[in-house]
Amino acid sequence: MIWLKKYKKKILISLFGLLSLNSYSFELQNIYFNQRMDGADGGYREFYIKNKYLTKQRYKINILPGSLKDASKFIEIYPKVITIEPQSKGTIKVFAKTPKDVKKQEYDFKLQFQPVNIPTLAKRKEGIISGTSNISIAPIIELNGYVGDINFNEALKFENIQVMKDSHKGIIVKGNLSNNSYASLDFGAEAYGTNEFLYGSSYIGNIPANTKNKEIELKFPMIKNPKDLKEIIFYRTPSNTREVVKRIKIDK
Repeated sequence: MIWLKKYKKKILISLFGLLSLNSYSFELQNIYFNQRMDGADGGYREFYIKNKYLTKQRYKINILPGSLKDASKFIEIYPKVITIEPQSKGTIKVFAKTPKDVKKQEYDFKLQFQPVNIPTLAKRKEGIISGTSNISIAPIIELNGYVGDINFNEALKFENIQVMKDSHKGIIVKGNLSNNSYASLDFGAEAYGTNEFLYGSSYIGNIPANTKNKEIELKFPMIKNPKDLKEIIFYRTPSNTREVVKRIKIDK
């Protein structure tokens, strides 16, 4: 169904834009990397910076060493300096590519967003024109990537599943989620009914490597009867594409 495909696309776009880092004059969206770095094309992801203020903002983006298994030498970004117009968004592209002989494990690196002064003209009371500038902190975010082929379908375990009806929130699905792989994963879940009818999506968030029995709660407001839920699909967005990592059949 065409309308369903359009609706589904909107859900996917919105879910992974929910999580953001707010820091004074900007909001950084999609703050996880979690990409495989040794594939044919390496890893790739885009971050979006929103300038919430009424003045132009500029940042120099520095790649810093990670705290554990450093991957900073494998990382490239574009652009290295970004200028964002007032009330607008800017896009940062992050690329990762490791040599073939790099050990299979999770790596980390940091991005620092260093404010760059943009002089502006201000008029003093005496009528003298002078330059003004703002001084602010430089936020740093830590990101992860991994090397090696991981079967997330086997690594992810969703157990002790409970499907409950909520008069205000549709249905709620609770359970224990384990990530038995060595890589962090940020992903969402989709709820399907009969004939693969899509009821909606619920963002899960970031699940670190080797996480055991994390309690999660999925909300699907469009489902009014728990019996209508037939399947839950976990998906992630490697390199800004959609990848199904696990399917869970719901038995009533």
